[in-house]
Amino acid sequence: MVQITPEQKAAFDREGFLVLPPISKTVSQNIENWANQVKNLPNRPDAWMHYEEVIKGSKPEERVLCRTENFADYHEGFNDLFRGQEMTSILEQLTGESMVLFKEKINYKLPWAGGYQAHLDSLGYKHIGNVNYLSVLIAAEPATLRNGCLEVVSGSHKMIIPIGEDKCIQHEWCKKQKWIPVPLESGHFLIFGGYLAHRSAPNKSDKGRAAIYATYNALSDGGDRRDAYYSDRRKIWPPTADRLPGERYEAGARIYGFSSPMLSVIEDGYKGIGL
Repeated sequence: MVQITPEQKAAFDREGFLVLPPISKTVSQNIENWANQVKNLPNRPDAWMHYEEVIKGSKPEERVLCRTENFADYHEGFNDLFRGQEMTSILEQLTGESMVLFKEKINYKLPWAGGYQAHLDSLGYKHIGNVNYLSVLIAAEPATLRNGCLEVVSGSHKMIIPIGEDKCIQHEWCKKQKWIPVPLESGHFLIFGGYLAHRSAPNKSDKGRAAIYATYNALSDGGDRRDAYYSDRRKIWPPTADRLPGERYEAGARIYGFSSPMLSVIEDGYKGIGL
């Protein structure tokens, strides 16, 4: 069982993020294969949720898998990792709270795929509950500057951060900050909260770089909110394959698509509604 030291706890409270090595050999040896298993799941309208993006600039423009959500209930390895005592114990040591899985996703970031604009995750969850969330990012393959690793602003979870009409962090604020790249080896993970400013660049390499995210909320903050989140998400921002022809799903884009390459599946990228 991983024990968080007082120094690690103090650094997390001060900086808003913490990098840790793999929690077990099982994870480090299997995480890349697990991510590929989820990636290759066939579309199924009542289960996991695949989302696509369009790689702009490719000729012809290529539609590729961008993300999968809601897969833990259908994959034993990820279910054990996300809900197991090893992971939840780490989160409880950092927060002093019993934590429950709220949502999970894999961002595949295939070669030349798009990045994510600077944002706060909390803005995508407020409609479910205005509570504090904690996310764990696990690298399936090594994350580097070239393939678009996460970048954060240390201490930004304690700042008042200006948000633009597109629900991303305003560019003027971003230009004044020191952005810290967080490269990760396969199986290593980064823990951060819903109010930490972060972004990632496009993948400018010729290899994919999958990043796995598990997000948690405290049981004291209204209990298990997972079903409510995915019920709403499936209704207003369904998987790409399940969408009705001609339907733009603008309400879902505002809540679930902002800052992400998922917006690229609509030709105008939802610019007409400020995204």
